[in-house]
Amino acid sequence: MKNPSPFSMNSRITLVFSLLGLFAGIYFGRSQILTDEQAENQPNPTSVSMSQGAPVNFVSQEDDSASSDTDLVATYTQLYGKYQVKVYANRQFLTPTDQEIEALQMESNELDQLYSQMTLEERGKVKKISFPYAKLEVAGKVIYKKFKDLTQKERESLGC
Repeated sequence: MKNPSPFSMNSRITLVFSLLGLFAGIYFGRSQILTDEQAENQPNPTSVSMSQGAPVNFVSQEDDSASSDTDLVATYTQLYGKYQVKVYANRQFLTPTDQEIEALQMESNELDQLYSQMTLEERGKVKKISFPYAKLEVAGKVIYKKFKDLTQKERESLGC
């Protein structure tokens, strides 16, 4: 009599498709990196025209200011993503210290300043920063607590 396999057929099929997906992702991700590197190595057409003595189009300066606006959005988006990772890190057995929370609050303030520098159109493209901790004073000691963990009494004292 043949010994039964320790894995069911569904488990095997799931494993095979997972591995195929992983290899496909690695292959296509690698090919995307190669095409990005090739695009970076191609010469810039404006620098070629300038070196050849061709007339330069000065109307494109307006486009440069628009690109600086998108740079502000890109910078904000990148910093916002890093901030969100720090704030919502999986801390099942570890709570952040008061110093870590204060550092997060400083980052939040910096992101808020970046947000205030954006135009209304740019603000529509991004999400405004929100700080998830409340600063409470209990028995003369300052503590930080997530808004979702506040009791009704603490919410009333904060005016929430």
